[in-house]
Amino acid sequence: MPHISEQKKELRQAILERIQHMNEQARAAESRSIARRILEELPTDSVICAFFPMKTEPDIRPLLTEIIARGQDLFLPAFDGHALIMRRAFDLAHLIASDFGIPEPAGDAQQLDVHTPVIALIPGRAFDRTGRRLGRGNGGYDRWIAAHRAANAVSKYYGVGFDCQLVSAVPVEEHDAFLDGVFTGRGFAVAQK
Repeated sequence: MPHISEQKKELRQAILERIQHMNEQARAAESRSIARRILEELPTDSVICAFFPMKTEPDIRPLLTEIIARGQDLFLPAFDGHALIMRRAFDLAHLIASDFGIPEPAGDAQQLDVHTPVIALIPGRAFDRTGRRLGRGNGGYDRWIAAHRAANAVSKYYGVGFDCQLVSAVPVEEHDAFLDGVFTGRGFAVAQK
């Protein structure tokens, strides 16, 4: 049996191929379904942490815009050196490109207080029904979730992905953070721990 790091690498590649085989219309339709399902579930009084989607992730920009329009606090990831932090976003049009080319709030935007209860929408490469998540390999979200969860036990962390990203089992290591559930185009699955 291959080492866990090799299993992760193989699964990342397999999922990327699945996503790349989806046509543009299928990705757009599933992204709309995902955004609609999340909006139906989000309490309107909650602070939301989310992500600005990359090309291989569900396009949740309309969801982000709706969260802002509702008057909810929205925080998006930014990098402070190599650490992932969450900063307040008021308008998607005013995000700036990070060193990685991903739009993020400006460096002077309000940073999320670690004690603030949030609902966090987390991207990933693969998810399973037990709350395991496979990221891109740099561990940024795992470290952020672990730190935030340690300071705040009431926050919830939900994966967001296409149906093809939900697999039977994600290989994990000790440092990998678990999620409370996952949203896909087919609905919401609570983590079965």
